[in-house]
Amino acid sequence: MGRSGMIGGSLRAAALVSAAVLLAGCATTAAFRDGERAAQVEDWDSAVEYYRQAVQDDPQNAEYRVALHRAMINAAREHYARAEALEETGALVEAVRAYRRAGELDPGNNDALYRAAELERAIRDRIEASRSRAPIEDMRDVASRAADPPLLEPASGEPLSLRFVDQSVQDILDFIGNATGVNINFDQQFQDRQYSVQLDGVTVEEALDQILMANQYFYKVLGPRNVIVVPDTPQKRLQYEDQVIRTFFVSHTDVTELATLLQQIIRGGAPTPVQPQIVPNGLSNTITVRATPAVTAVIERVIAANDRPRAEIIVDIEILEVNRERTRAFGLDLGQYSIGAVFAPDAAASGLSAGADSGVTSQLRSGDFSFSVPSAIVDFLESDGETRVVAKPQLRGQEGAELTLNLGEQVPIPTTAFTPIAAGGATVNPLTSFEYKDVGVNVSMVPRVTFENEIILDLEVENSTLGPSIEVAGQSMPTFGSRSVGTTLRLRDGESNLLAGLLREEDRRGLRGIPGLTRIPVIRSLLASNEETIRQTDIIMLLTPRIVRTHQLTQENVSPIRIGTQRNIGVTGPGTLGVPAVANGAALPADAARGPAANRTPPAPGLPGASADIVVRLPEGPLQVGAGPYTVPLAISGASQVATLTLTLRYDPGLLRVSGVQEGSFMRQGGADVTFTHQVDRDGGRIDLVAVRPGDPLGAAGSGVLAAVIFEALRPGEATLVPNGLGLTPAGGAVELDFTPADAVIR
Repeated sequence: MGRSGMIGGSLRAAALVSAAVLLAGCATTAAFRDGERAAQVEDWDSAVEYYRQAVQDDPQNAEYRVALHRAMINAAREHYARAEALEETGALVEAVRAYRRAGELDPGNNDALYRAAELERAIRDRIEASRSRAPIEDMRDVASRAADPPLLEPASGEPLSLRFVDQSVQDILDFIGNATGVNINFDQQFQDRQYSVQLDGVTVEEALDQILMANQYFYKVLGPRNVIVVPDTPQKRLQYEDQVIRTFFVSHTDVTELATLLQQIIRGGAPTPVQPQIVPNGLSNTITVRATPAVTAVIERVIAANDRPRAEIIVDIEILEVNRERTRAFGLDLGQYSIGAVFAPDAAASGLSAGADSGVTSQLRSGDFSFSVPSAIVDFLESDGETRVVAKPQLRGQEGAELTLNLGEQVPIPTTAFTPIAAGGATVNPLTSFEYKDVGVNVSMVPRVTFENEIILDLEVENSTLGPSIEVAGQSMPTFGSRSVGTTLRLRDGESNLLAGLLREEDRRGLRGIPGLTRIPVIRSLLASNEETIRQTDIIMLLTPRIVRTHQLTQENVSPIRIGTQRNIGVTGPGTLGVPAVANGAALPADAARGPAANRTPPAPGLPGASADIVVRLPEGPLQVGAGPYTVPLAISGASQVATLTLTLRYDPGLLRVSGVQEGSFMRQGGADVTFTHQVDRDGGRIDLVAVRPGDPLGAAGSGVLAAVIFEALRPGEATLVPNGLGLTPAGGAVELDFTPADAVIR
């Protein structure tokens, strides 16, 4: 090819390069112009996309970067305003998406991320509350009521006022029995004594408890209107206290640990007269208890407080591994750096022949000898390469459980053990086994969700590499390079954390040349082969944990459990009616006992937490005419800030007759003074109840029994018991009450 042809080819190549650059510039300018047009009409989402394309095409253009930043800020404001509007209309799912989008566009907008996390938590709580009650919950309620001792049902539920000075204990008890219609019997070892007492406005249970405890006696309910007074000694406890065997089915907690906890709590301190037996079954995940009904009720409450589902989280992980390698080779390479001589008298001299390594080898001939001279190659090589490995896995698990992520490969590592072939023999047999080591990016974390909805991560990150093999006892063994970090992070729901700096840089330099010349500073760069390699790797990791399911706690779980004294353990409380405060140790779900919309009172403005569910609990099976009386508790669950309750219970007076009303223990929790009144309209089939905690700034919360109505069945039929009423908070706001009626079958 002539010189003019070479010049023409160069011009054509330059023209092609110029055209390519011009086309790229036109494309970048077009994307920027489209972004400008979208910004003029305030279509900020489209403007962000166009500006982002322009920045990708020309990253060094400051004007493009400024325009992109401005568009992202405006788009974030637009999405935030839209999210607020969606939240006001109740479209929480769409609002979360808008808040998340605003946070992505403006990473400094922490309020958007916080609002998104709060709404996600509200959505989760709403979903959990809307779930139907599991069948095991109803079966636990039935089992709890079946284990209850007989309920004391005095003929009169009016509060007692007593004042006796140096009177016989038996006479005082006879007076209480005559005033309330309760038959009080005495054990044959009962010994009378003188006693002074003054009580005002107490129930019959409170009066009996105080008088008998002060004189070292206890009473056992034999029937609705029959009790027996017994000396409080271990022998008499063994004689009179009933025993029950009950199996508790544990869902979330290890039964062995839970059984150990129960044994330490129930059997701690001084020994009780009747030691309970607590046996765990790991195969069926149950705990079987043999104890008195009172101790069994305490164990039930403790199990319900500890058998809570663990919180669950999802961790979004973004991993970026950047590998960069720079190589430079220059100088004179003399191939094999050796001269070969061959005795070949019959061979013809040749100029050049193909060599095995360098491609060309020079040969010189002198007489019968042929000499091969190494070829000389001048290297001018420089390369710069960069690779990126991106992974975006998502891990989900329970708190306390280890979550692991391995990105890489497994390398077998041989392990040899020497065992004797025969007993006592000197000859051994080598046995080789293989273990596999994870090589790559290994992430291990143990999450924990606090009760304040924060996430604590015990994190370990390791970046391991496979190194050169080495000889160990004549066997080739692999080596490994490792970079690891361990830390503990505390993050909020949806808060991201960037982990970077696991940097590794490897610098290798090689020099080959003629001995002696490689020692000369200037000559060795020209007459020797120089090779320089720089390898750099870095790990960048972004962690974003999110709470999927929080701790399902109720007020009942954190409230104290009154269990009486060490000598007489049992679930106690002021004015107890013998009905457990809760059915299964935890508040019922808000929607599990939801009544018709017409039976709900609206919530007070600004007090969304003031609410409660009221349920009428009928005995199991149909009511029998002539077989009563029957005690029907009026229970409350999921309550908060309840200071005043005014309730009405309607029934069919032709089928049922009210023989008494007793106050429950719910409103008296915490030892509060309560004003309780009731009025029965037997002809109209209506019961009016009023319970007030005067001067209480907090109100009652949790679950319990409001009152117990004693019915007698008159004739067969189907009667519906319909509750209604209203509640007030200590501040005077309304309490949202949900009522569930009950249908009684009478035979």
